[in-house]
Amino acid sequence: MDQTVALQSGVRLDIGCLAAMLSVTATADSLKAQVRMREDFESGLSRWKLTEVRGISTRDVGGGHGSVLVLTPHGDVYALMEGSEDWGGVRIEGEVLFPEDDDNYLGVIYNFQRRGERVDFGSIYIKGNGSYLRVNPHRDMNVGRNLYEEYRTDLEGDAGIRIGQWQRFKVEVIGAEAHFYVGDMEKPQLSFSSLELDSGALGLKPRSVGGEVWVDNLSVESIESFSYSGSPVPPIEYHPEQLLTQWKVIGPLPQTEDIVARRPGEFEDRWRPFGVDARGSVVTGRVVDYHGPNTVAYFRTRVMADAPGDAVLHLSTVDDLAVWVDGLFWWFVDRDRRAWHDFWSNPQHEGQRIPISLLEGENEIVLRVRGGVYGSGGFFARIEQ
Repeated sequence: MDQTVALQSGVRLDIGCLAAMLSVTATADSLKAQVRMREDFESGLSRWKLTEVRGISTRDVGGGHGSVLVLTPHGDVYALMEGSEDWGGVRIEGEVLFPEDDDNYLGVIYNFQRRGERVDFGSIYIKGNGSYLRVNPHRDMNVGRNLYEEYRTDLEGDAGIRIGQWQRFKVEVIGAEAHFYVGDMEKPQLSFSSLELDSGALGLKPRSVGGEVWVDNLSVESIESFSYSGSPVPPIEYHPEQLLTQWKVIGPLPQTEDIVARRPGEFEDRWRPFGVDARGSVVTGRVVDYHGPNTVAYFRTRVMADAPGDAVLHLSTVDDLAVWVDGLFWWFVDRDRRAWHDFWSNPQHEGQRIPISLLEGENEIVLRVRGGVYGSGGFFARIEQ
């Protein structure tokens, strides 16, 4: 078969050569398509959506950096990258500097979603004065870090934050999983996958109060796989099988309806399944509002007992809870400062033990949650008979 093509000019081109040319062109186009943003902040902020203009600006700081992004705490401040909700998996790289020894951080936002007036997103932040990374999902703009206490990594050595000095960072996000690098670009300092949100916009934010943070030389590229494929960082072993993980929920509600706790079986059509996260946590912030009007929800589970007798409901919670057992109001549980996944096995993370009585056979336990509280958002629960 003749492996040539006749062109209009009369020139005959070898098929193999043509295929190679097309391949090179396609590869170049593919590489070009992978670059989502290059940003040195020399041309303003036209490619960003700003929530609070008083907290987001550019400034010429000299020293070889020229104009940089300046994020100043002023309540709920964040800057989103235009169109980033459609980018899929991404790698974000840049430089960060904390100019003063203030209470400050740079939060990298991912999977930002708005539902009506409600705003939810994943966030991992670099702390300036303290030099650490911490996970801090926001649900209805309520910080959730106290539900993820195990996800904190001290930054030391080449990864350490030094006030007044630029530091490199990189974040890779695919679906609900995020890997965060500081200094060392080969192995992440922190990896986090316990987030229910798996798509949305990207952005940056400072603390709600405190000092400035500067960002420069930002780049975003599409990726299909993570650079790092090793063990999670930090390596944490979870045991959700030791916890109460089969839950249903009614809510969110604008006010209490305690009748559903007293007589849960009469409202079967209103209860819907509610899945815990991979750690076994009931993330109540997925349901109740913080800023919005629907701040109440009821969570229901069933416990089997071979014989009637006493038991203990063991809780680690950052929510204020009310407890009903088999339709009887039993206890008010004040929220802890932090909730721990290992509360049942680590004496330093003890949680709260509530004595209860169980009937033989199936028992109904209902917990009422009230939202609108700073740092709330979930609990871990276990029955000890």
